[in-house]
Amino acid sequence: MIDALNVYLTFAVLGCVLYAFVRERLPPHLIALSGMSVLLASGAISTQDMLGVFSNSAPITIACMFVISAALDRTGVVDAMGRFLLSISGKNKTWGIISLILVVVVISAFMNNTPVVIILTPVVIALAEKLKQYPSKYLIPLSYATILGGTCTLIGTSTNILVDGVAQKAGLEPFGMFEITLPGLAFAFTGLVFMAVFGRHLLPERTPPKDEIDDPALRKRFVSEAIITVNSPLIGKTLNEVQFTDHEDYEIIDLVRREAGNRLGLSEALSNLITTLRAPSEDADDKPRPISPLRDIPLEAGDRLVFKAHKEELIELKKYIGMAFDIERPNVFSEALPARQVMVAEGVLAQNSDMVGMRIRDLRLRRRYGCFVIGVHRRDKNITGAIGNVVLMENDTLILEGPEEELAKLFENEQILSASQMRQRILHPKRAAFSIAVLFAVVFLSALEIMPIAGLSFIGAIAVVMSGCVTPEHAYKAIDWRILLLIFGMLGIGTAMENTGSMALLVNTAVDFARPYGPFMILAVVYLITSILTEIITNNAVAIVMTPIAIGLALSLGYDPRPFVAAIMFGASASFATPIGYQTNTFVYSAGGYKFKDFLKIGIPMNLLMWGVAMIVIPLYWGF
Repeated sequence: MIDALNVYLTFAVLGCVLYAFVRERLPPHLIALSGMSVLLASGAISTQDMLGVFSNSAPITIACMFVISAALDRTGVVDAMGRFLLSISGKNKTWGIISLILVVVVISAFMNNTPVVIILTPVVIALAEKLKQYPSKYLIPLSYATILGGTCTLIGTSTNILVDGVAQKAGLEPFGMFEITLPGLAFAFTGLVFMAVFGRHLLPERTPPKDEIDDPALRKRFVSEAIITVNSPLIGKTLNEVQFTDHEDYEIIDLVRREAGNRLGLSEALSNLITTLRAPSEDADDKPRPISPLRDIPLEAGDRLVFKAHKEELIELKKYIGMAFDIERPNVFSEALPARQVMVAEGVLAQNSDMVGMRIRDLRLRRRYGCFVIGVHRRDKNITGAIGNVVLMENDTLILEGPEEELAKLFENEQILSASQMRQRILHPKRAAFSIAVLFAVVFLSALEIMPIAGLSFIGAIAVVMSGCVTPEHAYKAIDWRILLLIFGMLGIGTAMENTGSMALLVNTAVDFARPYGPFMILAVVYLITSILTEIITNNAVAIVMTPIAIGLALSLGYDPRPFVAAIMFGASASFATPIGYQTNTFVYSAGGYKFKDFLKIGIPMNLLMWGVAMIVIPLYWGF
């Protein structure tokens, strides 16, 4: 018997959760868990139901595959592949791009897509530069290739594993490891041909965020610190009153007093600097001088000035009386940093970075890494003004300046995903071979049905950790706990829909509507709804909601539910039209300097094409 009150409550909670997903005011996993807690409090699900959600095999499998993917990453397998593809491009640049895309499709069929895109984005940018093309011509195809590759095996995406888990709970036979491979290859082949023939004309010419700020001349400069010594004639003077060199080609980018920098705390300091550097001079012989509040601060003994200058001018600066660059000189309050060549790099802030939610000025990057944030790119625009007061958000693109080795440490330690510099992760042959062997063992033993994929992936994850292919700390960090918590929360909401009769009501309503149209039309609608919802809310949430509805609808009408479940697998992965529907799209959106409309322009035709392929391939392969 259906409890009307609980039915209305469950639909209300589901509606609020979906609306909150679209608004993006809170992380999706918190939204889903909040919805489950409301239903638990109302009695729509019991405590036993709630605990039963956490015993679902799909999230465990997904977590274990994250760990195995991390082992391939940490042992240098994908990095080595990227360097190999870059070397191929030296002989034939076009073949280099083609090889890269094909390799991406294959790799994405067996490991987490996101690290593949993160590692290969700098490779694609380098190839684009060799071809004298905009990187934006190739970064969207890179993301699309990982999506298409992920549709080729059961473990290609977390969505495939999740849909299979929900389907098993509903009584269906498990999907085989390669059961979706032939249809997946049809999707991949069609999508790649479309991108090569038509899609390339729809791709925009965008300048990456780094290039909007970076001046090539700045990359050849050096950063060094000078300390105002005791009894220096500079004490009491402001920088406006001092000319350190004849040409004044140097820049003073920070003034540190008692370990507190003044650069980021002063409004408009950096934006004025960038504006002045980019603005043309009215007089060719007159070089623009940056206007900065730093220049109005009277100097004190022990102040540290951070200079950026060419090598020749740095030598001239070191001759100035009253400043100490040499740590061996007496009367110096603390050690000054030696001169270091700096470079500009671009990184995307990972969702699990501790920097999310912090102000830039509170990060103390100069003291910890000797690096500076010189720009922030969010969505499709650069953030200017008092950059030190900017509160960072996930997927922000940071334009960073500093020594190459320190930037590498910063990216590694702070969960910043490099979008401009290739990693130099060393290949460990024995451990790499073991990681690959573990992955293949999981894949083929699962295909032979020796053991369910959940058990095999668990054994594989433990094996790569115990063998040292990935440390326990990195294994823990590799698991995207937000995805798992989102899945648990949505599974709880799905359980409530079953308990209260909400699911039965939806299925019965859909049956009455769909009965006259036949299985082909129902399949088309199921795929289309799944694909549209995936573009605006997370694909795993869509999969959990749509899978039991499609199964119930098919069984009620006397059809085999398997093709409808497959349609949800493919439709939930067909996120091409927005940068928010799939994490790889989000990464290249930031790294490539794209605008939201760029994805719409090429993604909508791509979605419609995949819909057409689904309507041909799925009925032929599974049948009703």
